[in-house]
Amino acid sequence: MQTQIATTIDLPLGRILVDPTLQPRIAGLDYGHVQALEENPKAWPPLIVVKRGGYVLVDGFHRYAAAQNLSLEKVPVAVHELPAGDDLRALAFALNTVHGRPLTLADRRGEAERLLKDNAAVSNLEVARLTALSPTTVAGLRQELEVKATIPVTEQRVSRSGVAFTPPSARPRGELPAEQESLVDRLFTAKERREQRRLAHYFKRLAVALDDGESFEGWETASTAAEALRAVFGGKEAAELAERLATRSRNVLAVAEELGCEVTEA
Repeated sequence: MQTQIATTIDLPLGRILVDPTLQPRIAGLDYGHVQALEENPKAWPPLIVVKRGGYVLVDGFHRYAAAQNLSLEKVPVAVHELPAGDDLRALAFALNTVHGRPLTLADRRGEAERLLKDNAAVSNLEVARLTALSPTTVAGLRQELEVKATIPVTEQRVSRSGVAFTPPSARPRGELPAEQESLVDRLFTAKERREQRRLAHYFKRLAVALDDGESFEGWETASTAAEALRAVFGGKEAAELAERLATRSRNVLAVAEELGCEVTEA
Protein backbone atom coordinates (compact mmCIF):
# COMPACT_ATOMS: atom_id res chain seq x y z
CA MET A 1 0.00 0.00 0.00
CA GLN A 2 1.56 3.32 -1.04
CA THR A 3 0.62 6.58 0.62
CA GLN A 4 1.94 10.12 0.48
CA ILE A 5 3.02 12.12 3.52
CA ALA A 6 1.30 15.50 3.23
CA THR A 7 3.11 17.38 6.01
CA THR A 8 4.89 17.07 9.35
CA ILE A 9 3.69 19.14 12.31
CA ASP A 10 3.99 19.35 16.09
CA LEU A 11 0.62 18.26 17.46
CA PRO A 12 -0.73 18.41 21.03
CA LEU A 13 -0.96 14.89 22.39
CA GLY A 14 -4.59 15.42 23.36
CA ARG A 15 -5.59 16.01 19.74
CA ILE A 16 -4.43 12.57 18.61
CA LEU A 17 -7.29 10.05 18.37
CA VAL A 18 -6.33 6.48 19.32
CA ASP A 19 -8.39 3.55 18.00
CA PRO A 20 -7.14 0.27 19.60
CA THR A 21 -8.53 -1.74 16.67
CA LEU A 22 -5.89 -0.17 14.40
CA GLN A 23 -3.08 -1.69 16.47
CA PRO A 24 -1.75 -4.49 14.22
CA ARG A 25 0.01 -6.40 17.00
CA ILE A 26 -2.01 -9.29 18.39
CA ALA A 27 -0.32 -9.10 21.79
CA GLY A 28 -0.78 -5.33 22.04
CA LEU A 29 1.89 -3.02 23.44
CA ASP A 30 5.28 -4.24 24.62
CA TYR A 31 5.73 -2.21 27.79
CA GLY A 32 9.44 -3.00 27.95
CA HIS A 33 9.78 -1.30 24.56
CA VAL A 34 7.71 1.65 25.81
CA GLN A 35 10.12 2.10 28.72
CA ALA A 36 13.11 1.92 26.38
CA LEU A 37 11.59 4.65 24.19
CA GLU A 38 11.16 6.89 27.22
CA GLU A 39 14.96 7.08 27.55
CA ASN A 40 15.41 9.19 24.41
CA PRO A 41 12.25 10.86 23.07
CA LYS A 42 14.28 13.22 20.87
CA ALA A 43 15.34 10.24 18.73
CA TRP A 44 11.77 9.21 17.90
CA PRO A 45 10.61 9.41 14.31
CA PRO A 46 7.28 11.26 13.91
CA LEU A 47 4.09 9.43 14.79
CA ILE A 48 1.91 8.88 11.73
CA VAL A 49 -1.69 10.05 11.62
CA VAL A 50 -4.43 10.53 9.06
CA LYS A 51 -7.00 13.30 9.18
CA ARG A 52 -10.47 11.79 9.48
CA GLY A 53 -12.72 13.68 11.85
CA GLY A 54 -9.52 14.56 13.72
CA TYR A 55 -5.98 13.20 13.69
CA VAL A 56 -6.20 9.39 13.92
CA LEU A 57 -3.07 7.49 14.96
CA VAL A 58 -2.06 4.74 12.51
CA ASP A 59 1.60 4.20 13.44
CA GLY A 60 3.52 4.88 16.64
CA PHE A 61 1.39 3.31 19.36
CA HIS A 62 4.47 2.57 21.52
CA ARG A 63 5.76 6.14 21.08
CA TYR A 64 2.33 7.53 21.94
CA ALA A 65 2.26 5.50 25.18
CA ALA A 66 5.79 6.66 26.02
CA ALA A 67 4.77 10.28 25.37
CA GLN A 68 1.85 9.86 27.77
CA ASN A 69 4.15 8.42 30.44
CA LEU A 70 6.52 11.37 29.98
CA SER A 71 3.62 13.86 30.11
CA LEU A 72 4.71 15.41 26.82
CA GLU A 73 2.44 18.21 25.63
CA LYS A 74 3.30 17.91 21.92
CA VAL A 75 4.84 15.34 19.60
CA PRO A 76 5.90 15.51 15.95
CA VAL A 77 3.47 13.76 13.62
CA ALA A 78 3.49 13.01 9.90
CA VAL A 79 0.06 13.46 8.34
CA HIS A 80 -0.72 10.85 5.67
CA GLU A 81 -3.42 11.05 3.08
CA LEU A 82 -6.37 8.72 3.61
CA PRO A 83 -5.69 5.33 1.98
CA ALA A 84 -7.76 3.94 -0.87
CA GLY A 85 -10.96 2.41 0.47
CA ASP A 86 -10.46 4.25 3.77
CA ASP A 87 -8.95 1.05 5.26
CA LEU A 88 -6.94 2.47 8.14
CA ARG A 89 -6.22 -0.96 9.59
CA ALA A 90 -4.51 -2.02 6.35
CA LEU A 91 -2.49 1.21 6.38
CA ALA A 92 -1.43 0.67 9.99
CA PHE A 93 -0.33 -2.88 9.18
CA ALA A 94 1.58 -1.82 6.06
CA LEU A 95 3.46 0.91 7.95
CA ASN A 96 4.48 -1.53 10.69
CA THR A 97 5.96 -3.99 8.18
CA VAL A 98 8.58 -1.55 6.91
CA HIS A 99 10.12 -0.22 10.13
CA GLY A 100 10.27 -0.53 13.88
CA ARG A 101 9.68 -3.75 15.79
CA PRO A 102 9.01 -6.64 13.37
CA LEU A 103 5.47 -7.99 13.29
CA THR A 104 5.20 -11.57 14.52
CA LEU A 105 3.85 -14.50 12.54
CA ALA A 106 0.69 -14.30 14.66
CA ASP A 107 0.33 -10.60 13.75
CA ARG A 108 0.68 -11.37 10.03
CA ARG A 109 -1.70 -14.34 10.17
CA GLY A 110 -4.20 -12.17 12.04
CA GLU A 111 -4.10 -9.55 9.28
CA ALA A 112 -4.43 -12.24 6.59
CA GLU A 113 -7.48 -13.63 8.37
CA ARG A 114 -8.98 -10.14 8.54
CA LEU A 115 -8.44 -9.60 4.82
CA LEU A 116 -10.03 -12.96 3.94
CA LYS A 117 -13.01 -12.31 6.21
CA ASP A 118 -13.44 -8.87 4.66
CA ASN A 119 -13.33 -10.26 1.11
CA ALA A 120 -13.09 -14.02 0.58
CA ALA A 121 -12.60 -13.51 -3.15
CA VAL A 122 -9.22 -11.79 -2.73
CA SER A 123 -6.45 -13.97 -4.18
CA ASN A 124 -4.00 -15.86 -1.96
CA LEU A 125 -1.13 -14.13 -3.77
CA GLU A 126 -2.49 -10.67 -2.96
CA VAL A 127 -3.05 -11.54 0.71
CA ALA A 128 0.49 -12.95 0.83
CA ARG A 129 1.88 -9.73 -0.66
CA LEU A 130 0.04 -7.55 1.85
CA THR A 131 0.98 -9.63 4.92
CA ALA A 132 4.50 -10.88 4.08
CA LEU A 133 3.31 -14.50 4.33
CA SER A 134 3.88 -17.25 1.79
CA PRO A 135 0.99 -18.06 -0.59
CA THR A 136 1.06 -21.61 0.82
CA THR A 137 0.48 -20.29 4.34
CA VAL A 138 -2.39 -18.11 3.12
CA ALA A 139 -3.91 -21.08 1.27
CA GLY A 140 -3.78 -23.14 4.46
CA LEU A 141 -5.38 -20.33 6.46
CA ARG A 142 -8.11 -19.99 3.83
CA GLN A 143 -8.86 -23.72 4.12
CA GLU A 144 -9.11 -23.46 7.91
CA LEU A 145 -11.60 -20.61 7.65
CA GLU A 146 -13.62 -22.39 4.94
CA VAL A 147 -13.83 -25.61 6.97
CA LYS A 148 -15.09 -23.63 9.97
CA ALA A 149 -17.55 -21.82 7.64
CA THR A 150 -16.02 -18.52 8.78
CA ILE A 151 -15.70 -17.47 5.15
CA PRO A 152 -17.55 -18.78 2.08
CA VAL A 153 -15.92 -20.97 -0.55
CA THR A 154 -15.46 -18.80 -3.64
CA GLU A 155 -15.33 -20.18 -7.17
CA GLN A 156 -13.59 -17.04 -8.41
CA ARG A 157 -10.77 -14.93 -6.99
CA VAL A 158 -9.75 -11.35 -7.72
CA SER A 159 -6.16 -10.41 -8.44
CA ARG A 160 -4.36 -7.25 -7.35
CA SER A 161 -5.27 -5.61 -10.66
CA GLY A 162 -8.97 -6.43 -10.16
CA VAL A 163 -9.11 -9.27 -12.70
CA ALA A 164 -11.38 -12.19 -11.72
CA PHE A 165 -10.07 -15.72 -12.29
CA THR A 166 -10.89 -19.29 -11.30
CA PRO A 167 -8.12 -21.01 -9.28
CA PRO A 168 -7.42 -24.74 -9.72
CA SER A 169 -8.57 -25.38 -6.15
CA ALA A 170 -11.90 -23.60 -6.56
CA ARG A 171 -13.95 -26.80 -6.47
CA PRO A 172 -15.78 -26.81 -3.11
CA ARG A 173 -13.79 -28.52 -0.36
CA GLY A 174 -14.40 -32.22 -0.14
CA GLU A 175 -16.27 -32.32 -3.45
CA LEU A 176 -15.99 -35.65 -5.24
CA PRO A 177 -16.32 -36.46 -8.95
CA ALA A 178 -19.95 -36.63 -10.11
CA GLU A 179 -19.90 -40.41 -10.57
CA GLN A 180 -19.05 -40.86 -6.86
CA GLU A 181 -21.22 -38.15 -5.36
CA SER A 182 -24.50 -40.08 -5.25
CA LEU A 183 -22.82 -43.08 -3.60
CA VAL A 184 -21.24 -40.93 -0.90
CA ASP A 185 -24.53 -39.19 -0.19
CA ARG A 186 -26.12 -42.57 0.46
CA LEU A 187 -23.33 -43.75 2.77
CA PHE A 188 -22.70 -40.68 4.93
CA THR A 189 -24.78 -38.07 6.71
CA ALA A 190 -24.15 -34.35 6.24
CA LYS A 191 -22.44 -34.18 9.64
CA GLU A 192 -20.17 -37.09 8.77
CA ARG A 193 -19.26 -35.43 5.48
CA ARG A 194 -18.26 -32.23 7.30
CA GLU A 195 -16.06 -34.19 9.66
CA GLN A 196 -14.48 -36.02 6.75
CA ARG A 197 -13.62 -32.73 5.09
CA ARG A 198 -12.09 -31.36 8.27
CA LEU A 199 -9.99 -34.49 8.73
CA ALA A 200 -8.88 -34.58 5.09
CA HIS A 201 -7.77 -30.95 5.13
CA TYR A 202 -5.99 -31.48 8.45
CA PHE A 203 -3.81 -34.15 6.86
CA LYS A 204 -3.20 -31.96 3.83
CA ARG A 205 -2.03 -29.07 6.04
CA LEU A 206 0.12 -31.50 8.03
CA ALA A 207 1.85 -32.68 4.85
CA VAL A 208 2.58 -29.06 3.88
CA ALA A 209 4.04 -28.38 7.34
CA LEU A 210 6.27 -31.46 7.10
CA ASP A 211 7.45 -30.35 3.67
CA ASP A 212 8.32 -26.93 5.09
CA GLY A 213 10.46 -28.65 7.73
CA GLU A 214 12.88 -29.82 5.07
CA SER A 215 13.98 -26.21 4.53
CA PHE A 216 15.20 -25.77 8.12
CA GLU A 217 18.90 -25.94 8.82
CA GLY A 218 19.59 -28.63 11.39
CA TRP A 219 16.83 -30.91 10.09
CA GLU A 220 19.36 -33.21 8.44
CA THR A 221 19.57 -35.55 11.45
CA ALA A 222 17.29 -36.39 14.37
CA SER A 223 20.04 -35.52 16.86
CA THR A 224 20.45 -31.93 15.63
CA ALA A 225 16.66 -31.42 15.67
CA ALA A 226 16.44 -32.84 19.21
CA GLU A 227 19.29 -30.58 20.31
CA ALA A 228 17.42 -27.56 18.94
CA LEU A 229 14.24 -28.52 20.82
CA ARG A 230 16.11 -28.90 24.12
CA ALA A 231 17.92 -25.59 23.59
CA VAL A 232 14.71 -23.69 22.87
CA PHE A 233 12.19 -25.36 25.21
CA GLY A 234 14.34 -26.96 27.90
CA GLY A 235 14.60 -30.64 28.72
CA LYS A 236 11.22 -31.11 30.43
CA GLU A 237 9.10 -29.40 27.77
CA ALA A 238 11.08 -31.08 24.99
CA ALA A 239 10.41 -34.49 26.58
CA GLU A 240 6.68 -33.73 26.81
CA LEU A 241 6.70 -32.66 23.18
CA ALA A 242 8.46 -35.91 22.26
CA GLU A 243 5.63 -37.92 23.83
CA ARG A 244 3.05 -36.01 21.80
CA LEU A 245 5.06 -36.40 18.60
CA ALA A 246 5.47 -40.13 19.14
CA THR A 247 1.76 -40.72 19.70
CA ARG A 248 0.57 -38.55 16.83
CA SER A 249 3.19 -39.79 14.39
CA ARG A 250 2.14 -43.41 14.91
CA ASN A 251 -1.41 -42.43 13.96
CA VAL A 252 -0.19 -40.57 10.87
CA LEU A 253 1.92 -43.52 9.73
CA ALA A 254 -1.05 -45.84 10.20
CA VAL A 255 -3.13 -43.60 7.92
CA ALA A 256 -0.35 -43.61 5.33
CA GLU A 257 -0.30 -47.42 5.36
CA GLU A 258 -4.08 -47.57 4.95
CA LEU A 259 -3.70 -45.37 1.86
CA GLY A 260 -1.32 -47.90 0.33
CA CYS A 261 2.05 -46.42 1.29
CA GLU A 262 4.67 -48.94 2.42
CA VAL A 263 6.06 -47.56 5.69
CA THR A 264 9.46 -48.87 6.75
CA GLU A 265 11.31 -48.32 10.00
CA ALA A 266 14.11 -45.73 9.87
